[in-house]
Amino acid sequence: MGFRLTASLAASLSALALAACSGAKDSEETTVPAAATTSEAPVADETAAPAEAAVATPAPAASATPEPTPTPTPSATPTAKASAAPAKAAPAAPPPVAVVAPATFARCAVCHNAEKGAGDKLGPNLFGVYGHKMGQGSFAFSDATRNAGLTLDDATLDKWLENPRALVPGNRMSFPGLKDAAKRQEIIDYLKQLH
Repeated sequence: MGFRLTASLAASLSALALAACSGAKDSEETTVPAAATTSEAPVADETAAPAEAAVATPAPAASATPEPTPTPTPSATPTAKASAAPAKAAPAAPPPVAVVAPATFARCAVCHNAEKGAGDKLGPNLFGVYGHKMGQGSFAFSDATRNAGLTLDDATLDKWLENPRALVPGNRMSFPGLKDAAKRQEIIDYLKQLH
């Protein structure tokens, strides 16, 4: 034998159960209507639970039976695939390799620096000169060198190192020249690396 809950009592119990599930506090709008507190004669209904059971057994809380978490469906958009892939770190740049001057450059080092940012000596700093116009920069070049209009490439440097006075007459470089073509090439290859 079962009892039928009146509509107002059922609404009150539902409100209380929902308030309990949502974590509402007593001070919030969870008051029981006055009709629910008065005793009304229950109406018999075989499908309803007894009134004592409805009052004594609260509805199960939402946290008592955890719902399965929904499994995300894979997206066909390329941005979703790209964001799902782990980010790859950019490869680190290799450390700069120190360029070692050949033994042949020792003759040049008497008058020239070849380090980045180093000052001029008797002659200009040779760091980064390969591929640039001859006679450019802060050094006090002779008018002949400044106005030569030559670019310091392989062919020009080879002729310059072989005989600077023959290539640019009137320049102030006191170097007599280097007759060995292999040694001139070592110096040119070294200057190419200084950038």
